[in-house]
Amino acid sequence: MAQRPVGRHDTMKSGDTTRFIKTRNLKDTPYIMVAALDFGSTFSGYAFSTKFDYKLNPLKATDMTWTAKSGGLLSLKTSSSILFDASETIDSFGFDAEDKYAELMEQNKHEQWFFFRRFKMSLYEEKNISRGMKLKASNGKEMTAMKVFTSSIRFLKDHLLSTCKKQGTDIEMSDIRWILTVPAIWNDRAKQFMRECTVQAGIPSAQLVLSLEAEAAALFCKYLPLSEMAVGKAGNVSVFRPGAKYLVLDVGGGTVDVTVHEVQDDLRLKEIYMANGGEWGGTMVDKEFINLISDILGENVLRTFKEDNQADFLELQRGFEAKKRSISSTKDARITFTLPMSLLDTFNEINPKEDLSVKIKSSRKFDKNVTWKLDKMRLNSNLAKDLFSKSVKRIVDHVTELLHKPEIENIQAILLVGGYSECPLLQEEITKAFPTKRLIIPQEAGLAVLKGAVINGHELEAVTERISRLTYGVGSNMPFDQGTHDENRKFIDEDGGKTLCTGCFSVHVRFGESVPVGLTGRSERYWVMEEHQTLLPILIYTSTNPEPTYIDEDGCENIGEVIVEMQNTERGLNRGVDVEFTFGGAELEVTAYDIHTREEQTSYFNFLRK
Repeated sequence: MAQRPVGRHDTMKSGDTTRFIKTRNLKDTPYIMVAALDFGSTFSGYAFSTKFDYKLNPLKATDMTWTAKSGGLLSLKTSSSILFDASETIDSFGFDAEDKYAELMEQNKHEQWFFFRRFKMSLYEEKNISRGMKLKASNGKEMTAMKVFTSSIRFLKDHLLSTCKKQGTDIEMSDIRWILTVPAIWNDRAKQFMRECTVQAGIPSAQLVLSLEAEAAALFCKYLPLSEMAVGKAGNVSVFRPGAKYLVLDVGGGTVDVTVHEVQDDLRLKEIYMANGGEWGGTMVDKEFINLISDILGENVLRTFKEDNQADFLELQRGFEAKKRSISSTKDARITFTLPMSLLDTFNEINPKEDLSVKIKSSRKFDKNVTWKLDKMRLNSNLAKDLFSKSVKRIVDHVTELLHKPEIENIQAILLVGGYSECPLLQEEITKAFPTKRLIIPQEAGLAVLKGAVINGHELEAVTERISRLTYGVGSNMPFDQGTHDENRKFIDEDGGKTLCTGCFSVHVRFGESVPVGLTGRSERYWVMEEHQTLLPILIYTSTNPEPTYIDEDGCENIGEVIVEMQNTERGLNRGVDVEFTFGGAELEVTAYDIHTREEQTSYFNFLRK
């Protein structure tokens, strides 16, 4: 981002302002219904409940059952896939999009279409998210990511409203509080990107709340009766009593989110260690399975099979998705997978003189571990478990490392949630790795985030404090301090005549600091640098260092800017704003006040590249 002129900065004197909890307007906004959209890496869905339903039973929420034609899969979520026609108009979403694209490929009519599957991870993997960034469709064609995400969210929104209408629910758009789930480990750019897409999809920003996925899952578990929990190494499972501490392990398709909470006296939740995690979810296992098929048959066989039999390749993926939820680490027998016959046919076409069983027997790796007859592949249980080993090891190692932290070592329980948590093998390995911790798994682990997000919509203040994952601050020109600042950074402000230090890091909240939700820190004052300046850009920086001095130190990053409108130029250089940042929520908030009139100025974040 270009370094535009930065305002002069003065730290307000002690007593000029006080730290206070800022009341969010949304909390007091009337609503009739909460609608939650859970847009996941592999699966997506929605749920909703009225205020009346919530008061009767916080767990009572309406959701949707989706059906996939290929493979006959029934699911409470649909696939995170979307299909556009040649004119970039959405054709279908979810399982329907997958089935339609498979048909188009078989008819060789897919070249002008755009099919995207499991694309949410792009917002985690791409560090420089921009409004113009593009995604590659399955056939290599490109479309702007914002259009792909916006169309997906619009589909879910419209489908939800249609379901409400079919049920006879007479509700206006203005009566709905919308919740969108996001991973806690996402950066601020990704969160702003999702908010802008959601607004473009037709949901007013003033009615939208971003809910952190692991926190939402914890709220779901908080209300769940003991009869609906599977508890490993049980003991007393009253995890949500005051003073109790637990770790939420949200293992989804793409990311693994970890948060740690302490239950307060009023049963609200306080985060006691910063949200963390990584990309070790269920899709890592899916990739290992496809790699195994490729190793057995040959890379060219799998590539040809995928190109010529897209519907069967889809069935292969869906079949494994269902199968991996039943694979256990305690099974010693062989595990059978049913595969499309066209897979073996493709092998025989490419290798007409080779017998697959002979090829398998000649392999030291597969000889005693794999048998393949017609549409049945049987794997030795150890080989099947190996598909999970990389993912499970990363998760276990990460939690083990966390449990050595003094803030976390005395937690009583681990809440295992997310679609991947339904896998018995993962459950057993977590139990084995942490025998002194109670493992609690809700029966609807895959819906914990979605249904918890509905609860979060009714309980906006369910979480009282969060730990800052970074130091946040502003790049500014500060009055030069001879004993503190580097001489090379000293300059004289030509207009104001003051001796300043350039490139300073003005800290607003520090790495590892416990921040009450809605906490507004002390005001920081920023001045215009030019007499006729009408926009005051305040550059936002983060650092992994709790005490950064300059914005170009190691670990510092410019993540965006706050733009403050300063249209009245009558006072020339004698113009400035007191800026307050509100931390602790799922998103940053900012307020800027004119230093003379105390009127609130129009200000907004811009974390996204153009």
